[in-house]
Amino acid sequence: MWVLFKVVLPVLLLLGSNAASAAEECDLPDKVKQEEVLKVFESRWVLVEGFSDYPAGEDLLRNASSSVMEADKIRNNTKTILFIERNIVNRKCLTFHVNMSASDPEKSNHTLELLHPGTMNSDGQVSPYDDKGKADIYQTCPDCATMIYSGVFDGVDGRMLLIYRREGKHLDTKELEEAQSGHAKLAECLKFNVPSPFKYDGKTEFCKEKKD
Repeated sequence: MWVLFKVVLPVLLLLGSNAASAAEECDLPDKVKQEEVLKVFESRWVLVEGFSDYPAGEDLLRNASSSVMEADKIRNNTKTILFIERNIVNRKCLTFHVNMSASDPEKSNHTLELLHPGTMNSDGQVSPYDDKGKADIYQTCPDCATMIYSGVFDGVDGRMLLIYRREGKHLDTKELEEAQSGHAKLAECLKFNVPSPFKYDGKTEFCKEKKD
């Protein structure tokens, strides 16, 4: 999954003890606190640019035309969040539903971790999905969200840098174009491959939610 976030957004370099120094070197803002995640995701977020550090991730982003992410709390559970990510890849819907939970601060410094396998719906074909995902979320402005999502994808460790705008703000193509050089510098600093294989064009529609 991209979330996260696809949700994607910036985040720390997921290299254990090197994470803090990477965040400082790349001038990242403070990470979103776990108790603030639900408030951040009261809105839907649109992926406007994405980077990866592994070939399959770059291919996925290159073949994507849109991605939107939303979240909801799990009833009677204050630490678990349901993330729904709807993508259009190769002109077909690719949708993820995953439960992510706030990390135990004594064991992990990530914002969220995949709680258990979720589901992947590829153009109507549903299958289990488990990438051992971990997400860190940052906000550089009230309408901006950046996520680094790390996981194991088909046996390969990989990361994605996912940069979002709040739905509605994703239509400002001038602002997005002006921000791209900064996104590229951040990606390069965090050891992602550049240039970006995905840039939202400001007009492509999203995968529609299917009602029963």
